[in-house]
Amino acid sequence: MAALSLAVVGKNNEPLYLKEFREADLVDDLALFGINGEEEEKSSKETWNGFQCSCRQQFIMHAALERVEQLAGPEGFGWRAPNATGADAMFVGLLAPVEETRVYGYVTTTGIKFILVVEDEAVPDIQKNVDDEIKALMIEIHNLFVADLMNPFKEIGSHIQSKRFVRGVQNCVAAFNQTDGII
Repeated sequence: MAALSLAVVGKNNEPLYLKEFREADLVDDLALFGINGEEEEKSSKETWNGFQCSCRQQFIMHAALERVEQLAGPEGFGWRAPNATGADAMFVGLLAPVEETRVYGYVTTTGIKFILVVEDEAVPDIQKNVDDEIKALMIEIHNLFVADLMNPFKEIGSHIQSKRFVRGVQNCVAAFNQTDGII
């Protein structure tokens, strides 16, 4: 099991951070649009609006965002168990299986949404353990997000460009991917 991409989405559904953790899909997108040679190498490092994420992963995360909105219902937190608090109340869990991936969600009490796409290698018998491991990763990323927001010079609702946040997410995801989901 490996994390493939992550999206942090604001309460008005504006993307704050999009990142794909493998470069293969980015190159596939470039070939799709007929970019090759030197341009491919240059363009693969360039980003759309500061984000580095393939069209495919963006589509998956956009569909997952729609699923979060459906699950939220009119009250806003329809997936929560009664009397759930803390991370248990914020972890949405599996949003949808999409092709060879699974998409998980985490929504803060302030409406910030974290969407994580992972490879689908889970056996139904161990799904509970997988959910716990992914919840632990989401909590770590949420903590990094809170630390980023505590910067007094950061404009609330702006794109996440903090090197500390980016490095922290990369380290968390690398640890998650190396240990097959055990943090």
